[in-house]
Amino acid sequence: MKGEEAILYQEKKGALGVKKNYVYQESTRSFVPLECREDSDHDRSERHVVGWLRDVFLPKGYPDSVSPDYLQYQMWDTIQAYCSSIAGALSLRATFEGLGVGEGAATTLAATLTWLLKDGSGMIASIAFAYWRGSQLDCNSKQWRLFADVANDTGHFLRLLGPLLPVPFLAVMCVSAVMMALVGVAGGATRAALTLHQARRDNMADVSAKDGSQETLVNLAALITSLTILPLITSNFLLTWVTFILCVVFHLLANYQAVRSVKMESLNRPRLLYILDKWTMNASVPGIDETNLSEPLLTGAAFIPDFFPFGFRVRLGCSFNRALNQCKSSEENMKEFYLNIMEAFRMDNYVVCGKLAHRQIFITYRQELTTQQELEAFFVAYLCILNFVHVKEGVPLSAEFVAEGLSRTTEVDNIIPLVKRHAQRLFPSFQQELSAKGWNIHRLHLAAGEWRLA
Repeated sequence: MKGEEAILYQEKKGALGVKKNYVYQESTRSFVPLECREDSDHDRSERHVVGWLRDVFLPKGYPDSVSPDYLQYQMWDTIQAYCSSIAGALSLRATFEGLGVGEGAATTLAATLTWLLKDGSGMIASIAFAYWRGSQLDCNSKQWRLFADVANDTGHFLRLLGPLLPVPFLAVMCVSAVMMALVGVAGGATRAALTLHQARRDNMADVSAKDGSQETLVNLAALITSLTILPLITSNFLLTWVTFILCVVFHLLANYQAVRSVKMESLNRPRLLYILDKWTMNASVPGIDETNLSEPLLTGAAFIPDFFPFGFRVRLGCSFNRALNQCKSSEENMKEFYLNIMEAFRMDNYVVCGKLAHRQIFITYRQELTTQQELEAFFVAYLCILNFVHVKEGVPLSAEFVAEGLSRTTEVDNIIPLVKRHAQRLFPSFQQELSAKGWNIHRLHLAAGEWRLA
């Protein structure tokens, strides 16, 4: 435009979308696209294809709409899904062989009954497992995700081995169905927990749907691979087993790397115990990446109920009546102990008590308990354990974490009240450091019980 400054603006679709420039055209009194002359038709076509694939297989608004670890996790998840599908195809072929497909003596009724009994075993196992460990799947989603993958490979292994075992194939199918039922419950539940972590714009449904699209594409690729290799290897016993073992090995390795790549900001028992261990050693809270990389995935707090260090068991959210009965056995002291407990409840919404000599601690909550107080109770219990092993067993502990007035002559019953007062003075600084390092202190997955004192 002569004598006037051109009016320009630029827009783009999403963080990775194609940028478009517009300029005001006086003749039409409107903004028209300003084509980038350096872009060839091939470049524009390539960008269009990449953009279409991104829209089909990635959540809307990627990468801003998902967690930073999304892409790395999905890459490893793709590899594990591909290997699992091929292993499943090999075991499926063995299943049909075990059912007698191709044999003149086999009957459709026998195969149908076997299949129905197999399904029934899996249904019962699903209900039992969800009851047994349902609450743990949120708290330790990474660990139970790995458990699901091991159970998946075990189920495929049993099906592949079934025709060779000197036992009825029905028994093999039922045990395998139990394994696959555990996969369905643990895998599905932990997938939901991981999706909640990855979704950053309240877009859980979109993240889950796109994950399903990615998995379907991978399974389609595995299906084509299976159709190609099965006719070539199934007649060779050794080649079949070598292929299966390689698929299982890569499947487990990919799953381990996928789970290890997840960087959760919420606090569960393994992560919180690691943070407290480092904080009492170095007086500083470790970051999210360091803690997640150090979180035990195969052993430790995720699989041992009420796990705490030094062989202690700490029951969170336990029954008040049980705590009273477990902590005091002498009738003459019971009334005094009860009054002390109720006094502690009037000051806080939780009570920490226990038999330190027996390495047991019970934490009872009131209904008005807040997330901050739940975290504080955990913090108090941890310092009680450290102070106990420090004064009674000589385990080194930094002076700033030792409760005032505590010595080797202190009676065991007096350790918890002394440490609690000291811990409550230290807790605000600990909580502040957690927030400063990016930890979400408002989402706790500590697997606490449901008992609350009214």
